[in-house]
Amino acid sequence: MLEKTKAYFETCRTEEKFVSFLMDSKELATELELEDLTLPQVSVSRQRSKKPIHFTYEGRDETIDDPTKCYKIEFYYYLLDIVTTSLDEKFNQLKSHWDYFDFLYNIGKLKNALSDSLDTKCRNLAAILQDHESSNIDALELREELKVLSTLLKPGIGPKETLKFIGRHNFCPNVNIALRILLTLPVTDVSGERGFSKLKLIKTYL
Repeated sequence: MLEKTKAYFETCRTEEKFVSFLMDSKELATELELEDLTLPQVSVSRQRSKKPIHFTYEGRDETIDDPTKCYKIEFYYYLLDIVTTSLDEKFNQLKSHWDYFDFLYNIGKLKNALSDSLDTKCRNLAAILQDHESSNIDALELREELKVLSTLLKPGIGPKETLKFIGRHNFCPNVNIALRILLTLPVTDVSGERGFSKLKLIKTYL
């Protein structure tokens, strides 16, 4: 969903899309019986330092007089750039998490997965959970346990229910560890930030 959202905003950053949005806005204004839609002279507050010109071929940025062009560059494109940059910054960690742990969310579907693909995912997961020579899981054993477990589970069963199933039958130790790590990973730091916010209400920094 995030990748599609980012791709959508990137496709909006074209002259054709801008004209389309502009026409849709004018049509909406007409339907709502509003005044004629006119674009204001928008200027985003950004500090532009006037650096000295050292060479004759250097020039200063030209002032945009056309309101439509100014609105497109200073507001429309500017806003889209902020949105796409924020999506990259906010969800890179979530994407990394999904790249390593995605196959554990629906183990029942792995019965139809290619052996090479499953082997690669298990090796990648074992690599990021390794600390020097010690590792929490063994990639080869994890792969074999997942193959067996996928024949016992129906597609659509989540990691929490899978972990309970493993606990009842006391088998697949590597899958057990991998699921415990998956289910205890903090995807965001919101809860931590909220805790400190409440703490500041009752305690000072000293």
